[in-house]
Amino acid sequence: MRKRSVFLLCVVMLLLGLLPAASAEAYEFTGVHAGVSLPEGVYDPVLTPANLKDHEAFIQSQGGTVAAWAADFEAKGILLQAYDNANNRMLVITALKDVDGQQYFDINEHTPDVRAKYRTSHGASGAYSILGYRYDSVSWKNFPKVGRFLQLRYSYRQGGEVVRRGYQRRSIRNGYTITVDLQVFGRQLTTRDNTALNKVFDTFAFSQILPVPPLPISLDETATAPVETSKSSFVMKGKTKPEASLRAVLMSFSSSETKVFEAKANKAGVYNMPIDLPGENIYVMTLTVSSPGLEDLNRSYNIRYQSGLIPVSLAMAPPAELKEDQFTLAGSTTESGVRATLTVNGEETSKNVARNGSFSFTFDTKAEGNYAIRLVLTKKGLQDRVFNYTAMRVLSPEARENLLRQNALSPTYQELITNPNMYDGKMLMYEGTLISKEDKQDSWVLRFALTKTDAGFSDVLLLTSDTEPAFQANSQVRIFGQMVGMNIGRDDQGQEETLPRLSLNLITGK
Repeated sequence: MRKRSVFLLCVVMLLLGLLPAASAEAYEFTGVHAGVSLPEGVYDPVLTPANLKDHEAFIQSQGGTVAAWAADFEAKGILLQAYDNANNRMLVITALKDVDGQQYFDINEHTPDVRAKYRTSHGASGAYSILGYRYDSVSWKNFPKVGRFLQLRYSYRQGGEVVRRGYQRRSIRNGYTITVDLQVFGRQLTTRDNTALNKVFDTFAFSQILPVPPLPISLDETATAPVETSKSSFVMKGKTKPEASLRAVLMSFSSSETKVFEAKANKAGVYNMPIDLPGENIYVMTLTVSSPGLEDLNRSYNIRYQSGLIPVSLAMAPPAELKEDQFTLAGSTTESGVRATLTVNGEETSKNVARNGSFSFTFDTKAEGNYAIRLVLTKKGLQDRVFNYTAMRVLSPEARENLLRQNALSPTYQELITNPNMYDGKMLMYEGTLISKEDKQDSWVLRFALTKTDAGFSDVLLLTSDTEPAFQANSQVRIFGQMVGMNIGRDDQGQEETLPRLSLNLITGK
């Protein structure tokens, strides 16, 4: 990759309608026939394979060397790595000539079924999961100028700990898996992060779309390599080109030793290939399918073998942000006789896993707030599998008001002051006038009246809020608050008064 004349590339992209008229820095990726522009003044430094030497001081400050970073860029297919330090973000654009790139070449030229299969490969049981990625949002979008890209939101874990979160755009074009990845460190994702990614991705453009060459042999797997297993062997089955040769090369992470397995499809294309794992380890296995006159097909698999392990495949992990009123945590295991227990905010539900290995829990997420989710699978004689998640439900103002309205009471003022204990801890709703609001340092204190008279206001409530309400005094509002007892204080004339006190949950205009 090399950085060309900014002026010439900007002119081309301006003509395509992909770039604003000014304040952008353009980069071209010749290998994949694509280019992108970065907003001026946001990213610094911007690293590419061609300019690493120019940023040697920065690389050394990160504890690396130019040679090591160059090797890392090449291995990961990094075309551009740019730093937005003000927002704890890093933009990484990669292009890998990987197995998917070889198999599909251009995902736009395939059927919806093929695209659906590629999308589901980003699920909890896909190859990305064993590498540490957990995607909580995966969907296709057909962009008018660049074709179909997956829109992805994820968290990335190392040693069980989240080290970053991010948004990605990913597709397969011109024989490469292309990913535009905005990585966020040390905090939760926000919509502003997705907007920042879109500002870059909206400028992404292909200068050339290559014709699809003859593609490799097709392979339809009916039994594939497990991502996790407690057994030392498994069998790969499926259908491919009649009489095609299959060769699997197994390599462990802890050594360079390899083990080779071979099989041949019959005249109907059906194959059956047993695989034996040498010992407990994490393996990478590459499968090559060959047939005379056709391009080889290559697939890679990540396998974790641990004796006593309960293998678990989750359909989808709980996302960081819950957007629906309920969530279903479902999965499967190849072990029989497993007990599954789900705990959500301390409330526990337990059931036996079905004979086919599947399990499913649906829990309510209507309430706004944090959700501590813990899934435990147990079987006598095997190690427990424990999955911990933290999710948050943030309601829209409309949804929050609807939920509060469903649970709120509206007793008369006289009933409220006569029987305050009856309503202690209950959610109440009233309409009236905001008389005043005062900042008391640790909270805001509001006076709210249900009734307005010629002489002033009556039927007054005292409200407390952690944040300043947006409404000014004398505004007509609707309030939702939790009754927290009676407040004894003094009015503006210094007279003692006892008022119902509510902790404010929501205030809206009438």
